[in-house]
Amino acid sequence: MKTIDIDDEVFGFLLRNVSDFGETPNSVLRRVLEITGATPDPASKTKLPIQEFIGTNEFRFAKGAVGRFLAVLSWLYQRHKDEFAVVEGIRGRGRLYFSKSANELERSGRSVNPKMIPESPYWVITTTPTDLKQEMLAEVMKALACDSESVRIAVEAVAL
Repeated sequence: MKTIDIDDEVFGFLLRNVSDFGETPNSVLRRVLEITGATPDPASKTKLPIQEFIGTNEFRFAKGAVGRFLAVLSWLYQRHKDEFAVVEGIRGRGRLYFSKSANELERSGRSVNPKMIPESPYWVITTTPTDLKQEMLAEVMKALACDSESVRIAVEAVAL
């Protein structure tokens, strides 16, 4: 699999051309471009929970990398409420990434733009580049003992 950057207009085209619930951008392009050939049969493989979540409207219609980042964090919180406090130990060089207080995050650095993780008591900084958001998400998922394939899928999905 390769990762590509697409602009908002192309992404909008992909969303408008989804024909089945959970259809991937790749399968939309294959159908629209009439590309045939050997592709993995999605029905033959059991989907991981993160793949199912990424197929939901909640994730697909999240706005930008920040929205997708927050959506995955919210999903993780719902699945790991009891262990989620480990995120407070994930930090950068002198900068907090997660806290139960927006003020605490603002005091830890300049222009952090803290946002509340939906349906959780936690806040996260959002002014980081997408690749750092992906690293933060990978650290969270590893701390929550998620399998490496789920981590890979979630990290790639944030940058879609």
